[in-house]
Amino acid sequence: MYYCFAFIFFTAVALAQDKRVDPKKLYEQGEAAHNAGNYKLALDCFNKCLKEDPGFADAYFTRGSTREQLQDLAGANTDYNIYLELKPDQPEALLCRATVRYQLGLYEQSKEDFLKLLTLPVGETQTIFYNQSASASGANQIMTAQGAIKPQIFNYLGLVETKLSHYKEAITWLDSAIALRRKEADYYVNRGIAKEGMNDPTAAMQDYETAILLRPDHAVALHNIAVLKRKTGATIDNDLEKAIESDSSMLYPYLERAYQRMEGGYYKGALEDYDRALQIQDKDPEIWLNRGHVKEKLNDLKGAYSDYTKAIELNEKFEKAWLNRGNVLGKQGRTEDAIQDYTVAITFSPDYANAYYNRAIARQKLKQAAEACQDLQKAESLGMEVMDKVKKEICK
Repeated sequence: MYYCFAFIFFTAVALAQDKRVDPKKLYEQGEAAHNAGNYKLALDCFNKCLKEDPGFADAYFTRGSTREQLQDLAGANTDYNIYLELKPDQPEALLCRATVRYQLGLYEQSKEDFLKLLTLPVGETQTIFYNQSASASGANQIMTAQGAIKPQIFNYLGLVETKLSHYKEAITWLDSAIALRRKEADYYVNRGIAKEGMNDPTAAMQDYETAILLRPDHAVALHNIAVLKRKTGATIDNDLEKAIESDSSMLYPYLERAYQRMEGGYYKGALEDYDRALQIQDKDPEIWLNRGHVKEKLNDLKGAYSDYTKAIELNEKFEKAWLNRGNVLGKQGRTEDAIQDYTVAITFSPDYANAYYNRAIARQKLKQAAEACQDLQKAESLGMEVMDKVKKEICK
């Protein structure tokens, strides 16, 4: 993705400030801190500058860039909005805002910015954009807004349309990007993703393989090939291992390999992959849920309980985590606590057949016959197949 990093040439100024400092000096100090990579100090300087002079347009743009570096994308979007109100149709700011909006999931707004950018004449600028693959980490290319950025805009428009599930339009934009830059592996990967959305796995695979020809170590292409092979029943080779070797910081190859290892019964290997995945991303409740499931398979009930609890802490309404934790509690003989977890799962998901079924089994253990039968009947009414033997045992 594009990260806007404004290099502004300036004369050195002292950081010592009087009680009242000229906004221009505060801005220059912010520039110095920004260019030195001291983003917290830069932010403080720009905040003080704008407090003294709320109409200082350039301070909003450079503060937006600073906030991007501090991962405050919502704040960056706000600053770019203000700057473009004060100085409309500035290509650098429009490009920055478009990419920030894409990262924020504001796809329709991002699309508007990219389309508008295609209509604007591009002038001189000192702003440098570090272009990174929008789908994964990779080698950076340095671009400026007055450079040949049209292929990148087409690429982003393709990504936006894919996010909006407009796959046909996405492919059209990516075709245009590829026509202008045929050796850019990322474009083929992104088009392959759109083709998968169109339910055309053969064409998608061709694009992923083209990307590998252009860049043999393309981690996303290797990962997507492995996933597509699994989905289509093709023989899976070492594509995931290649992807991980290519970029050990990318999350999805570990998750895919963990899934494949778990399906194959290699639980220790799956656990290793989920451990690595959580080192990369520890805020996703699904990963904690899956690692808990693996630990349960390895009979590490204490560890499984801990992982399911973490998933619940990250998403209180995560009914699968409540169900799985209830199962672990049941295995530990804590039947009443298990019933409480199943009840919470049902509260958040009233049509959760598995939770009714499992609560029925737990209630039967506590000799709550009427409640157990009622739960079992509810599970069956929601589509769960219940064996006659179980029905006779619980609903006597």
